[in-house]
Amino acid sequence: MTVCPSGCAFTQVAAAVAAANSGDTISIAAGTYAGGFTVNVSLKLVGDGAGKTIISGGGGGGPVMTIGTFGASSEPTVSIDGVTITGGVTRSSPESVPCTGKEGVRAAGGGIEVPPSADFSGGACNDFGGGATVTITNSVITGNRVAPSDTVPFAACGGCPVAWAFGGGIDTSGSLTLANTTVSDNRIGSASGLSLSGLARFAEGGGIFSNRGDMTISNSTISGNQAAVSPDGVIADAAGIAFNTDPGGFDSTFAMSNSSVTNNSATVSSDFFFGLVPSAGIHIKGGAESASISNSTISGNAATVTSSVGFSGVASGGLMDGIAMTLSNDTISDNSVSATALPGSSGDAGGRSGAGEFGGTFSNVRITGNSVDVSSAAGNATALGGASVFDGGTITNSLIGDNHVHVAAPLGSVDVRGGGINAFGATTLRNSTVSGNTVDASGKSGNARGGGIYDGFNPDGPPGGPLVLQNSTVTANTLSGTGVLLQGGGIFLHDQPITLTNSLITQNVPDQCFGC
Repeated sequence: MTVCPSGCAFTQVAAAVAAANSGDTISIAAGTYAGGFTVNVSLKLVGDGAGKTIISGGGGGGPVMTIGTFGASSEPTVSIDGVTITGGVTRSSPESVPCTGKEGVRAAGGGIEVPPSADFSGGACNDFGGGATVTITNSVITGNRVAPSDTVPFAACGGCPVAWAFGGGIDTSGSLTLANTTVSDNRIGSASGLSLSGLARFAEGGGIFSNRGDMTISNSTISGNQAAVSPDGVIADAAGIAFNTDPGGFDSTFAMSNSSVTNNSATVSSDFFFGLVPSAGIHIKGGAESASISNSTISGNAATVTSSVGFSGVASGGLMDGIAMTLSNDTISDNSVSATALPGSSGDAGGRSGAGEFGGTFSNVRITGNSVDVSSAAGNATALGGASVFDGGTITNSLIGDNHVHVAAPLGSVDVRGGGINAFGATTLRNSTVSGNTVDASGKSGNARGGGIYDGFNPDGPPGGPLVLQNSTVTANTLSGTGVLLQGGGIFLHDQPITLTNSLITQNVPDQCFGC
């Protein structure tokens, strides 16, 4: 089957899709075609190249393309090659009515929507079956937007109005493969620029939101996507990629190679009782069977929370994972965390993990130039791990360098634990360097501990340690500040063992190792 602007049996993709049988290939010539259609059979859509074949708009509102049918007994397998998908504007999702009782409260899938199949558990929201299996190659998903158009009362906040936004570029409940593909400049929640965009209190997956199923990404770019909530925002998460797992299951896998996740932003501006960003770049939630990233870059992602009333918190700038994962030959750089409790608020502020919170087996990884900036005008301020809250594992042939923490609480207490790494679990560094990380802390009282590495008690985490350094160096890390106690310019240990083999702790300020 062929689609072209004129002289073919089909001049629009929608008509060809409606006429297609399972197993067909639809060739789409250069041109711009209307979106807003649904693919219900297994087929291939093959364009003339992303710069030539454009599928645009959602046909009066909604995703550019829906693949599969919500609640179906089976879902198709679809491949898409050589197209640009753009201009989708989505204000609702198929799950909105079953989950909330109203249209427009849950909005999902600006560019591509892959709804879940039949409910397998008796009707619980989010407990549906998996969706279509989709492969996207040599394509661009860009300039799509998602924002809910209505709200419902939410018991957890005393009946306040709430709404949700998911998956600016892609929202999927099935397995997804991307190769040689760009997902860029998609926006959800208040970032969307749509009317009533401020209704969303929760926004997740600015570029991609996966509700279940495997995800494989290769030779692809996820860039410039935004997830935001304001003015009554609560949570904005994973402006780049949100990867969730099957409810109650442990069989989903995440694998990314030769790819980049860059310059995505997750922002909360809140006058609610708290505001939170779990991660700006990638969030891999617990329960997955495995997760791996290789030969890839996670850079320039920004997580920002400002609160005028209550707590302001950020958990991760670049990457947050809920399982032990494998990283090799990767760069995690220049990601930023900013948490601010504004003047007029008595709330505390907390930020951690400029590069990300993760653990597992890392080799040949550069974690550099990430930052955590936390301030509270009237409350307390806490910062953990300028580079990472590291959940335990082994780091080999790697660099954790030039990451920075700035914390201020002029009327409260400051607590900084780890300018480079905060070890939340048993941590081994082999042939690695922790260097040039800095902490600048000021407050009415408090502590700044571990310019390079903090390994000790965490009130909100496991006890840390033990710490093992083999053929490694902790050098030129610095603690500085006013009104706070500075301990362990290189390493801070608290009731934790350390094992040093052919390793060096030197040139750190104000001291080398506290508790060694």
